Formats: sequence, structure tokens, C-alpha cells
Amino acid sequence: MKPYYTELTLPVSGMSCTACASSVESILKSQNGVDAAFVNYSTSSVKIKFNPIAVSLVDLQLALKPIGYDLVTATEDSTIEFDRLEEGRHQRLKLKLIIAIIFSIPVFVISMIWHHASSVQQLVLLGLSLPVIFFSGSDFYITAYRLARIGKTNMDTLVALGTAAAFILSILNTLAPGILSETGVTSYVYYESAVVIITLILLGRYLEERSRNKASSAIKSLMGLQPDTATRIRGNEREVVSIAALLPGDTVLIRPGDTIPVDGIIVSGNSWIEESMMSGEPVPVFRQKSEMVLAGTLNKEGVLEVKVIKTGKETTLSRIITMVNEAQNSKPPVQLLVDKISAVFVPVVIIISILTFAAWAFLFPEQPIAYAIVTSISVLIIACPCALGLATPTALIAAIGHGARDGILFRDAGGIESAGKTDTLVIDKTGTLTIGKPVLSQIIYSDETDESAVSRIFASLTALSKHPLSIAVAEKLSGELLMVSEFNDIPGKGISGAIDGSIFFAGSPAILKVAGIEPDEVSSKQIEKMTADGASIVILTSTKKVLAIAALSDVLRDDAQDAVKTLKNMGIEIHMLTGDNEISARKIAEKAGIANVKSGVSPEEKAEFVDLLKSKGKIVTMAGDGINDTIALARADVGMAMGGGSDASREAAAITLTGHRLMQVVETINLSRKTNRIIRENLVWAFGYNIIAIPIAAGLLFPLTGLLLNPMIASAAMAFSSVSVVVNSLRLR
Repeated sequence: MKPYYTELTLPVSGMSCTACASSVESILKSQNGVDAAFVNYSTSSVKIKFNPIAVSLVDLQLALKPIGYDLVTATEDSTIEFDRLEEGRHQRLKLKLIIAIIFSIPVFVISMIWHHASSVQQLVLLGLSLPVIFFSGSDFYITAYRLARIGKTNMDTLVALGTAAAFILSILNTLAPGILSETGVTSYVYYESAVVIITLILLGRYLEERSRNKASSAIKSLMGLQPDTATRIRGNEREVVSIAALLPGDTVLIRPGDTIPVDGIIVSGNSWIEESMMSGEPVPVFRQKSEMVLAGTLNKEGVLEVKVIKTGKETTLSRIITMVNEAQNSKPPVQLLVDKISAVFVPVVIIISILTFAAWAFLFPEQPIAYAIVTSISVLIIACPCALGLATPTALIAAIGHGARDGILFRDAGGIESAGKTDTLVIDKTGTLTIGKPVLSQIIYSDETDESAVSRIFASLTALSKHPLSIAVAEKLSGELLMVSEFNDIPGKGISGAIDGSIFFAGSPAILKVAGIEPDEVSSKQIEKMTADGASIVILTSTKKVLAIAALSDVLRDDAQDAVKTLKNMGIEIHMLTGDNEISARKIAEKAGIANVKSGVSPEEKAEFVDLLKSKGKIVTMAGDGINDTIALARADVGMAMGGGSDASREAAAITLTGHRLMQVVETINLSRKTNRIIRENLVWAFGYNIIAIPIAAGLLFPLTGLLLNPMIASAAMAFSSVSVVVNSLRLR
């Protein structure tokens, strides 16, 4: 019988670090009936493909519970409970870090001042260390124990062994110092090693946790676009119902200012609809009877009756939410590098420690047994993964601080890591390359007119309209406004009003038919030329002739040309994608210096283009600012949300640029490249240090020098390796 597989994405509770994610993934993959499992630590979830006939969710839960984790079934109540548990765990982590810092500082200071502490001082150090070991560090020991029961290890195992060994040896030297001193080995306490290791690891986990808590905000932001209720029309009755109660074929009432709750067809009314979050168009679009409207878009003015076509998960907005969710649960290229290395590193260190003890105890029986104890503990202490654990996070923290001062905000480590590897940039037009709103770029007055007088009429009439094009005209034209009477809004065409007894019209070229005139040859050519240049047109006309023609367009940002030129010099290929029309797209791309242009693309098509580039082996960064860019931002190797963009785009992206300068894209990539270089240097040092230090700690130099590495020196070496990694990382500042 062919096995049947189903795929689910479920929350996982109890994870406190990326090592936990690796452990959960390993346990799930080892279960019979599980074909694949990917644990995403940033979203506290697992995407699992399994055969429900061979293994049930209950079986998977039972497999995880012995090591302190649990699968949460995806119901509304359980999700709320999961969020509550995770918030409680985050607060406990914060408390443990605070306690660790409070008690570790005096332990470290006392140990540094008095290298050979008196018995009283040792008792003080013991007392100060107890809260750190048994409260702040308890999770390390519990997790290590649970993993040991099933024959597995992770970073917690090495932290637990190293700190426990240092602490137990310190207690032995504090309460019974004669045991080791009789063998000729100096009695020394290593409390500072144990507590400082725990504090540093907790600090790293806390900082990682803060970033992780924002991971699901993109989906929540998108969900917030769709209202919970709608006004349903049945006959002459109107009732407010839940969105879930709507069915295809129902009719809903959309008032001015309402967010449209469904995908549907307008059956009555017309209005300007703000669709920029879906199309990327900088201005609202006029929609009338028989035209389609989408869930999540905003009704600006008119009252609409909309026949429901798609609801719930079938709407365009819901599809975007689903695609963002899937993109967030896809594995980034180098997400768990250190943890993968640790999977080999930790067992190897433990084996070396055991072999060290055995070698001294059995191969050199003439030597005191204390030598075997001291050397095996020295191996654990000197190989404690502080330098390895700090190699990446300290560089990332320094990069995050540096970036924040320059308006570059990183949401996760993957963004910092991948941005520097970028060889292809996909960039949105509206609001990214351009300022994102129409600006009056040209105005032409007809012959034999008083330009000053016509300008005042134009400004006075357009000042009464709420349409963005009219607002842009009114803002640009100066002068004292005139009194307008008989003002009328002509949907989809423009406006009209009386000034000093004369009727004037302003609007798109369609307003000319309303005014009842035909443009002269000169005006027709000017309108044709402006339209060919990709500009939006606002015409002012009397009942006799065209008085003025205004061209409005979304203009290029001031630094766009310099940014594009610099990116090209860095060897980065640039593609511009936009939902706008081809003429406008080509004009903007030409001015910016971009040769690769795709216009009229939907949000899904933007994401598909990103996937196409990635399939060719490109490392793709996507820069955009709208909800229409959200899928592509999440799907790209790196998403950069430009300042002023939507909440959804900012949260879906790995990087948010708070300003509007395109040069920030250049600065971000340069910062990432420097960070990657620092991380590589840190990792080389961390591993190089262990390769050299572990054999020395095991006693390699004893036959030559007759000296053993005292655990005190081992702890100092461990501290030095950590400090050197931090200092190297601070070069990023």
C-alpha cells in the first residue's frame, strides 16, 4: 500500500535557542512515519510531513515531551495558550539573565582581584555562585539530562558539563581542599568560569529571543487588513455578520472609509479605491459597476454594493498571507551553521575529555589520579563553547548597533548574513525608486490667457477635491484662492464649479466630453505627448476651450541614480518590477539607469520572478515598500522594506530602512559584507583556539615540560578567546 502523507505547520513550545530547534527536528525526523520535518526557531513552528496511518500527532507529542518540548495543535484556544506560555518563558529568561548578571559580576571581580582566594572568600564565592548555577543555569542542566537519556547532545550539553565540572571541582577545593593539595596540584576555585559562561550564553539567548518574537508580525499585520465583520444585504434587510459567515453570491455594503472584506464584483455604486497595497499604483483607482474589488483594499469615497466572489482563504489577501507564511517557514541558506558544527563538536570534546582521563589513569598509573581529574576537567573548561557561541552573535549585535545609527534595522540574523552575498537586486518602482506620490512636473497654458488668473482658478477648483492628483495640483500652484460655488464631483472624470459666474471643469481627458468641447490641435498633441511620457493628466477647461494642461508623475528619488550606479560598480545586477504601466515604468527605469524592467506584474508574479532568479543560482535581495511587495520580500534571500512602507512589508522583510535614501541599500550590503568577514574571522579563531588549546589542556606538553595546564589557566584561556572574539566584532562599530 502506497503511504499517504500529509503536511502540517504547528507551533512548538519550550524552545529557547537554535540548538533546541535542532534537537526537536532531529527527534521528529527519527520517528517512524515522518518523511520530513523542518523546525523554524524564528516562528516557533515545525513544518512536518508525515504518514498519519503510521504515526499520530499524539505519538509525536509523546516523543518530544521527555526532552521538554511539545507540539501545539492549531486551534484558536491552543494558539492563544501557546502565546501565553511563550510570553511567560520569555519573562523567565529575562529574570534568569538579570539574576545571573547581578551575582556574576561580584564573583568575577573578586576572582580577578584575589587569584588565590582565602577559605572565607571561597565560601563567599560559593554563596554568590549558587543562584547562577541552580536558578539561572538550571535549563542547561535539565536539557542536557533529558537529551542524555535519549543519547543526544547539543550546546547545552557542553555548557552543562563544563560549568558543572568547574563548579564541582571548586566546591571540592572549597570544602575539602586537602584532597587535591596532597597530590601536589594547587587547590584553586573556578566559580568565575562557571557563572560567567552561564551569563554570557543567557545574554546571547535573550538577544536572540527579542528578535524572534517579531517573526510572526508580518502575518498578523496582513490579517489586520481584513475586517472581522461585514454588512450583508438580503432583500431590504441589512445585518452585520462575521466574515466567516459570508458565502459566494452574498451581497455586502461597503461604506466610505471601509476596508473591503472580500474579493467581489461591484453591483451598485462607484468609488475611488486605494489599491496601492495590491497593485503598487501611487493613486487610487476609480471602480464602478461590474468591476472587481479585492479584500484588504480601501474604499475612499462612494457607497458600494459588492457581490461576493471569494471569501476566507480564497481571497487574494489570504493567498498573500499563506505565501508569506510559507516563505517564512522556508530554511535560509546558513541558518544553523554553528549548531550543525556543534552537533559534531560537542560529542568530540566529551570523548576527548573521557579519553584524557583514561589515558592518565591507565597509561600513566605512576602519576597521581588528580592529574587525570584536572586534565579532563581542563579539556571541558577550555573547550567550553563561549568563543564558538559568541563568534556569530557578537558580530551580529555590533552590526545591528551600527546599522541602527544609520537607519538600517535588521529583523533577523539571516538578513545580515545573506545581504552581503547579494549579486542580484530586485527593486520596486512606486515608493522605492520613486517618492510614491504624484508631483506636478509640468503645466502648459493655452495661448491668449492670463497665466496668473488661470493658475488661481486651477488651484481654487482642485483645492476642493480629495483626489490625490487634484491635491498635487493645488499644493504646487500658489496664490490666493477664489470663491467656488456649485462645486460638483463627477465620478471617474473630474470636478466642476462656478467662479465669478463662469463654469470651469478639471479632471482627466474624459472631462472634455462633460464640458462639451473638443480640444484644439495644439492641446491634443500636448495631451498625447504627456500621456506617452507616462504622466497623469489634469486638464482645466471652461465651457469654451482648454485653459491649462497639468502633467503629474511619480518622480525619481534624489539619490536613485547614484545608488544604482554604485550597486552596478559593486557587481550587482538590478531588476525593476512594478504593477504600474509599461510607459511609466520604462521612463523611471531609464532615468535611474536600470536596463531590466518588468511592468504590470502582480504580487504573485513578483514572487515568481524572485524564485526564477534564485533557481538560476542568484542570491536575490528584494527592495520594496508596499503590501504588493510582501510575498517577494519574504521569498527573496533578503527582503529590504523601505521607510514609509506598509507594516506588512516591514515585518515580512529581514531588513527595514527607516529613511527614504536608496543609498541605504548600498550601505546595508556593505555593512553585511563586513559583518560576514568578521564572522568568518571569529569562527576561524574559535576553532583554531580549540584545536590548539584542547591538546594542551589534555597534557600534550607534560612529557616535554613536566607541566600541566591548571584549570585556572584553562578558564583564563577560555575567557581570553571570548574577549578576543568580542573585541574583533566591535571593529564593526
